[in-house]
This record gives sequence, C-alpha cells and structure tokens, in this order.
Amino acid sequence: MASSSSNQRTSMQISTGEDYQIKGRTMKLKEGHLTVQVENPVDFVSLAHHDCDLNTYLKYQDFKGYFNMLNGSTYENLVRYFWVRAKIYYKYAAKVEEDHLVLLNPSHAGKSREEMGLNKFTRTEIRSNIMGIPISITEEVIGKAC
Repeated sequence: MASSSSNQRTSMQISTGEDYQIKGRTMKLKEGHLTVQVENPVDFVSLAHHDCDLNTYLKYQDFKGYFNMLNGSTYENLVRYFWVRAKIYYKYAAKVEEDHLVLLNPSHAGKSREEMGLNKFTRTEIRSNIMGIPISITEEVIGKAC
C-alpha cells in the first residue's frame, strides 16, 4: 500500500491561541559559527556500490518513504536559529518563573501556577522559537521521532 504525503502524520503541534514572540539569543555565538552535523542513517549509494541494493526490497515492503524521511532534508539555518535561542526549562526555572511573577504582583503569593496564569510544570524541556513560533523538545518528542 503506497503512502502519500497527504496522509502522513506529524508530531508537530501548533497552538493557535498563543501570541508569537520573537525571543532573543541565549548565547553569544553567531549562527554562522555553529556547525550542523548532517547524517544519512542509511547510505543507499554506498550500499549499492558494494552490491547490496536494498531499494527493491524497501519499495516492496513500503519502507522507501520512511527511509526518505530519515535521509531527508535538514534545514541547517533553522537548526542554528533554534539553538542560539534555546533555553532549558526545568524545575528550578519554573520556580524562578513563579518567584518573578510574585515579585511583579505580590497578590500571587501562595497561589498555584495555574492560578497565576502559568502552565503546570510537567517535565524538563528545551524551549526556543523559530520565526516567533514557540517550539519545545521533550523526551517524549525525541522518543516519538526514534
């Protein structure tokens, strides 16, 4: 059964209720100085060169699309943009966020995160944004990608 790009699922979720925010850099390193390591998990050209052509088998078993995705494009500029603005959000950062809000508005003292208008802290995340769209990477996201 052949698959098309229209019926492929993605784990990317975009929340339309949030405002876009352009975030500043979190490191002094310029994007151009970052080296993005692009890998091809399976090198079909090299395999075919050594008389191990798997294309027929993969096509027959409908795995060609999967390997095309694995070996697909890496948008290096977006990767660089993401990482120079990335922050680790963990339990301590959540506490600092709460304390900062209480300093700005003392009436929030003793309230829960939800009562302060903050999201509940559930897990450690790598947070950044690309073109104002917030993006977070969690263990769950990495697990789904693997």
